[in-house]
Amino acid sequence: MKTYHGSCHCGRITFSITTSIDKVVECNCSICSKKGTLHHRVAPEQFSLLEVTESLSLYQFDTKEAKHYFCKECGIHPFSNPRAEPNMYSINVRCLDDFNLEKEEYETVKFDGRNWEEAVAKLNEQLSSNK
Repeated sequence: MKTYHGSCHCGRITFSITTSIDKVVECNCSICSKKGTLHHRVAPEQFSLLEVTESLSLYQFDTKEAKHYFCKECGIHPFSNPRAEPNMYSINVRCLDDFNLEKEEYETVKFDGRNWEEAVAKLNEQLSSNK
């Protein structure tokens, strides 16, 4: 496992995660596709919020189970607590400062978030394999 550092664009929200990024999830739901998020889940003990200011804000919709955190200064969404696993953190891999999407080796798992109910069990199974 490696420790990665991430932030919003303006740097008012910084965090670190300790994990092995072998899979990222690309979701086609309404919010993820508009944000361009690439997800990687970590347990709470693998996530550290390093710098947080009053800029950290929360957005929720529909069932209000998922918690989408964003910076109200720059608008970037660095992480969330996903509806599929609300006790986990879903990191937006695009917000990691030391993970190069072009050079790293990882599998991209497609998630049909537009058909969430049908797709969530399959996703959880895919993410739990190879642990």
